[in-house]
Amino acid sequence: MQVSIGWGRAPQALTVPDGATVFTAPPPPPAAADWSARVAAALAAPVGSAPLAARLAGIRRVAVLVPDRTRKGVTEALWGPVRAALEAAGVAWTVGVATGKHPPTPQGPPGAWVHDAHDPALVRVGHTAAGTPVAFPAAVLEADLRVVLGEIRPHYFAGWAGGAKGLFPGVAGEAGIWRNHLLKAAPGARLGQVEGNPCRADMEAAAALAGPSFIVNLVRGAAGPVHVVAGDPVAAHRAGVALARPLFEVHSPRRFPVVVVSDGHPVTASLYQACKLLPPAGALVAPGGRVVLAAALHEGVGPVQVINEAIFDLGVRHALPPGVEVWLASTRSAAEIAPTFARWTPSVEAALAGVVGPELAVCPHAGELVPVGTPAPMTGAE
Repeated sequence: MQVSIGWGRAPQALTVPDGATVFTAPPPPPAAADWSARVAAALAAPVGSAPLAARLAGIRRVAVLVPDRTRKGVTEALWGPVRAALEAAGVAWTVGVATGKHPPTPQGPPGAWVHDAHDPALVRVGHTAAGTPVAFPAAVLEADLRVVLGEIRPHYFAGWAGGAKGLFPGVAGEAGIWRNHLLKAAPGARLGQVEGNPCRADMEAAAALAGPSFIVNLVRGAAGPVHVVAGDPVAAHRAGVALARPLFEVHSPRRFPVVVVSDGHPVTASLYQACKLLPPAGALVAPGGRVVLAAALHEGVGPVQVINEAIFDLGVRHALPPGVEVWLASTRSAAEIAPTFARWTPSVEAALAGVVGPELAVCPHAGELVPVGTPAPMTGAE
């Protein structure tokens, strides 16, 4: 049986045994043909907030925050109507690229500044109840309103991306980001969970220290954006999550000895990013099983110590049942993979040698999946 998996910059054909189960996201509604009008309507009828035009009345400065290149197409889909609202209000604005702790990349609307989490000029504004130190750029704090553009999609420890996440960790200081990310190991900091998620709650508390904010978030299907929400960073985000769930949740009645996960660029550009594909696998693989991560890694492995300790050990390992091995098929050599948590394999097919169809699940675009309803893993044979 032939399956097309994400792999990297281009999909890759994979031959799997007949009888394998292939998990794909539910069919989305058609992409909105009148998208700009849809965004403008969301700005005029936001969730938990006055309309953007009313929020802009009587203020002088706005800080607009847009995602970096790891969130492709979001700025292009949302910036036009937001800019029109700013121009109509006659306010001054700056645009910042929210890189979090990713390496700064010069991408965004013309004239945008790029966040650097290591910048010593970041202004400290306090701590959250969880003890997270919070610092932001002066351009963010000096604005009368922060308008945060983003995308609501599954996130392996914040539950769902989007919302206040564009502010914190988007334009936060490195110390606070790392302190918050320690909470990824806490109960509740799980894929698809926002309520009772201590890591997301801390993000939202930290973001609130920046001052009044207004989010504009899209929800994307396979053919393009299908929903947009705007307004309060928490209330609008939760409304967006409710719209997103039917597009990403998949049900499985059982667990599988072997699970293959992959996705397209940029998620599979490096192991640093591709680790995010393991929690969906953890919801499907049986104890003692094998997860085969198929990621081209065209941009390399990434910082090995950070990947092994801060990402896998802290944020991913608990999502995998006991005894599960991770095998990695990529364009990288065995020597490059050897220092990581993963076991090198020359190809996905090699990792599947001897596997029969009923034992195998394949997730061609695992970043689009939130598995639900799977039996809890047990320590013995299932």
